[in-house]
Amino acid sequence: MLCSSQFNDDFVGLAAKIYKKYKNHITKLNPDWKENLLVVGRSIFLEKAEKYFDGKLIHFKDSQSVLGETYSSLILDLTEGFQPNDLGIIIETIAEGGLILILSPEIDAWKNLIGRWHAEIISEPYDVSDIIPRFYRRFIEKTVNANGIIIYNVDRFEVVKKYEFEQIGVTREEIQIPEKKEIKRKLYKLCATQDQVRVLELFETFFDRQKEKKAVVITADRGRGKTAILGITTPFLISRMQRVLKRPVRVMVVAPTLQAVQTYFAFLKKALIRQGMKEFKVKESNGMTTVVSSKFARVEYVVPRRAMVEKDYADIIIVDEAAGIDVPVLWKITEGIRYTIFSSTIHGYEGAGRGFSIRFLKRLREDETVEIQQIHMDEPIRYGKYDPIERWLNDVLLLDAQPAELSEEDVEGIKDRLEFEYVDKDRLLEDEKLLKEFFGIYVLAHYRNRPSDLVILLDMPNHLVFRVSVNGKTVCSLHVAVEGELGDEAIKKMGEGYKPKGQIIPDLILKHYWDYEFPKFRGMRIVRIATHPLLMNRGIGSFALQKLVDWALENDMDWVGSGFGVSPELLRFWIKNGFYPVHITPQRNEISGEYTLIILKPLKMHVQSKIEEINAEFVRRVVEYLNDELKDLEVETAIGLLKSLMRNLNVPKPIYSRVERRRMSKYFQGVSLYEYVSDIVRPLVKYYYLNTRKADLDEIEEEILVSKCLQLKPWWEIEERDFKKFRVLLKAIQKVWRWYEEE
Repeated sequence: MLCSSQFNDDFVGLAAKIYKKYKNHITKLNPDWKENLLVVGRSIFLEKAEKYFDGKLIHFKDSQSVLGETYSSLILDLTEGFQPNDLGIIIETIAEGGLILILSPEIDAWKNLIGRWHAEIISEPYDVSDIIPRFYRRFIEKTVNANGIIIYNVDRFEVVKKYEFEQIGVTREEIQIPEKKEIKRKLYKLCATQDQVRVLELFETFFDRQKEKKAVVITADRGRGKTAILGITTPFLISRMQRVLKRPVRVMVVAPTLQAVQTYFAFLKKALIRQGMKEFKVKESNGMTTVVSSKFARVEYVVPRRAMVEKDYADIIIVDEAAGIDVPVLWKITEGIRYTIFSSTIHGYEGAGRGFSIRFLKRLREDETVEIQQIHMDEPIRYGKYDPIERWLNDVLLLDAQPAELSEEDVEGIKDRLEFEYVDKDRLLEDEKLLKEFFGIYVLAHYRNRPSDLVILLDMPNHLVFRVSVNGKTVCSLHVAVEGELGDEAIKKMGEGYKPKGQIIPDLILKHYWDYEFPKFRGMRIVRIATHPLLMNRGIGSFALQKLVDWALENDMDWVGSGFGVSPELLRFWIKNGFYPVHITPQRNEISGEYTLIILKPLKMHVQSKIEEINAEFVRRVVEYLNDELKDLEVETAIGLLKSLMRNLNVPKPIYSRVERRRMSKYFQGVSLYEYVSDIVRPLVKYYYLNTRKADLDEIEEEILVSKCLQLKPWWEIEERDFKKFRVLLKAIQKVWRWYEEE
């Protein structure tokens, strides 16, 4: 790391001289060394760098484009700070033995450095003067104390930190290709580590099923080559299935983003040639591969939302970066599929968490029809084990943070020793154990985490930290943002279409309900709440919410709210704790496949009235959306939203003629069919759900009533189970009709 208070041509020129010396040295040691230099920075740096460096020059904003690529060395401009997600992606592209040359401000400058990225994320009405750069302070402290790093002060011609690193154990396992296997040796030779060889060997028995369905689960930290091995494996799977099916095999590749599977397609193309399937066509979008097709197979990338609809057309489904996809969506994508393959990052920035392992795999193992083979990849592709730079990166970005280890005494203490507290962020920064415990719960329990979340939490003035602990150990982490309290001028601009940064709920309420008063209220949006994975379903989350509401009241807040990908379980949790739905997105998220729901809890009487009014209007809209935009919403979730109604809507009661009543009578007698009275029933059911007084419907009756009369699903889409759905619907409508008559 080169540090200087000046950013000029001399500074960049010095970096170029150092790189040239390194290049000459490495070439002498290894004449076969191939230069593949990556240069990353902001525009002003890249303009200067063009004069000095031959290599791939990219702006920070294009960091995603190098995901999965490998470079021999890196020149990195950090003179104005960095976005942490970019740092993770860029550093991990560098191969073992490569030089990473960082241009940095002076060490002390990091303590008060406000990067350009800060200005992009600061919530209004705050500005950059309100930011405290705790993340950068921690970054430079970790860097100064890390192994494998030299720091040189250019202004003082002084080595501030010498190189320190002691190698531990064997960094590379010798690759041994198994003999006499069905998978071609040519494919095994594409493997860069013995871990990849083991995964490929696992697929030798992929089609030897003991149960109805087969699933392979590959987990790994970042940079272990799990995506590449999926591409290497696929031609063998195609070859085996094509011989049986006697037609082209359909392989569906699902991942949160197209970028995430480019390494898969790169290795797929190499492996197809080695398998002898040399003739294939490639379809691209914006320079990225989306489809590879031949007479043997069609391999296509599909976003999670589309995969939910088209899954039944696939012979094999491969889900890469599964941690980045919501668990209910994963379940829907793979439900009923005979052959599925999952890969998931455990630590890393694509979805740094083990929520996939804890929540999805637990449910998969409970399915007695699925045979599961699981393998973990540990050996890095680009560098050796125990690499000091990987350790430094994990530490700086908290990629390997772990929650507290709990004893039996701790678990027992949940009954009567839970403590809730506001955590000062300076204290959090100074107490590394507390920070890692707090963030480790998100890493382990949440399915999508990014290093930038840490910056937002530590640096932004309106973001607050709370926790629940037992015996001093964190068992529930809460990240909260204060929103609202906006002035008339800002509200006027919002009404004209302006979107203020960091004012998620006030902006949404104004633009969907045109309530110009709500943004003036001061509230708390719960950004994240997560409980220690070993202590789920023990009331800790509800305890945390109640204590947070108490704190909000004491600090004169008007409301508490949150937004999340809705599921029946989460909806029940929030409603149970006094929160009411007020908005749902009309489309599923393309990446996660979820509908996002916003919920609010009023804390004052005048806000209570307003939120009741908004909630009533929301339920009215849901009633209408269910037969169109929300037609594929899980029926259990739909019912939960409908039953959240806080007060009756002032809507006219349907009036039925003598003929319409006679038609209903014949339907109840079994003489007529639902299809002949649906024009009468649908307005009745809509009216029913716009009232708080309800009929005595059981769970199954309500599911079929909503599915058929509001979501307008065809009969074949409604599960039969151990009852006749036609009769259940008839019984439900009879109850609603009696309710109507009694009004």
